Amino acid sequence: MAEINNENQVLVVDDSRVIRRAAVKILQKEFDVVEAEDGEEAWSELQKNKKISVVFSDLGMPNMDGFELLEKIRNAEDPVLAKVPIIIITGAEESDGTKEEVIQLGATDFISKPFDSVSLKSRAIAHINYRNEVRSLEKAAARDKLTGLSTEATFKQQGEQAMAYAKRHSTQMSLVRFDIDRFAEVFVKHGKEIAEQILKKVASIINEGKRTEDIAARLGVSRFALLLPSSDAEGAKILVSRICQRVARLKLKMGKDVFNIQFNTGITSPNIDVENIEFESLQMQAESALKKSLTAGGGNIVCYKSSDSAPAKKQKNRKVQKKEKPDINLEDILIKLSKENGSINKQQLSAAMKKVLPLIAQADNQLNLGLGKVVSHLEKRLN
Repeated sequence: MAEINNENQVLVVDDSRVIRRAAVKILQKEFDVVEAEDGEEAWSELQKNKKISVVFSDLGMPNMDGFELLEKIRNAEDPVLAKVPIIIITGAEESDGTKEEVIQLGATDFISKPFDSVSLKSRAIAHINYRNEVRSLEKAAARDKLTGLSTEATFKQQGEQAMAYAKRHSTQMSLVRFDIDRFAEVFVKHGKEIAEQILKKVASIINEGKRTEDIAARLGVSRFALLLPSSDAEGAKILVSRICQRVARLKLKMGKDVFNIQFNTGITSPNIDVENIEFESLQMQAESALKKSLTAGGGNIVCYKSSDSAPAKKQKNRKVQKKEKPDINLEDILIKLSKENGSINKQQLSAAMKKVLPLIAQADNQLNLGLGKVVSHLEKRLN
């Protein structure tokens, strides 16, 4: 049996003080119990108290009855609140039809009154333990194993929820994308272990630098994102600048080398009241700004402008349009290879090796690695 503590509170909702006190007397040794005399008071308590892990509710109550309370909880904007177990307290007067109705509304379980101590405690413990186990599994699946930040899939869900809220309440929102400058070189030169140390360190700085309501995620090998609800462009840039400055102050020693870390950063802060924008488009804007920062290099912060997405004008009098080979991005290659069963085709591998070869030659020259013949052989084979 999982340990129960005061982090798991029980809310008892009944207009009968006798019923509430009976429940408190049974449960108070195991739980911190909160009382409400009707659905309205219960809903108010649920809005401010995030520790409530299970609700016992009567159906017939003044102001807001159990049916309405059940419906409001199941339709709550907060996904955690919407999933809280709700155990309906039934009396002899409740028919099978009534029970069927509350099941359709989302009731988790029933308990009849007068209830005995064993049934009440066992139901509370069972539902809290199950809920905690589900939340633990959801949290594990939603977190990047290396950094502890949200995964890309989770970030997308969180972003869509935040966007819907911003549209309903006409609030601002900003999205930031970070990428570690020249990270591919570090990965190739120093290996996976050192690279992961850097990733964990910068993820920690992002997490410590954000506000409580902000959402941080790892999107790729060295790519991170930060969602800033209720934040305009100026506020976003101030917060991001602080994070980038902290990262820039890092000096990581790797053998005889000292590596200075810098973030390339893209920010977008659309006017949600004016622009009919979805979260996917917001991500594309942040990525567009980040690409400009990556092109400039050296730890730039670039803010997205609507003109960035304007289509390029067609060139006149072009008889033949040559199809250029796509540029091989080492970041994308590393992302593919880092995934389980990840692989790339021969053409991509050859192009990637040509890009890395000058780095290997430079490392051999400065570090005396004895790779001269290997480098020469690779140059001949790849050209």
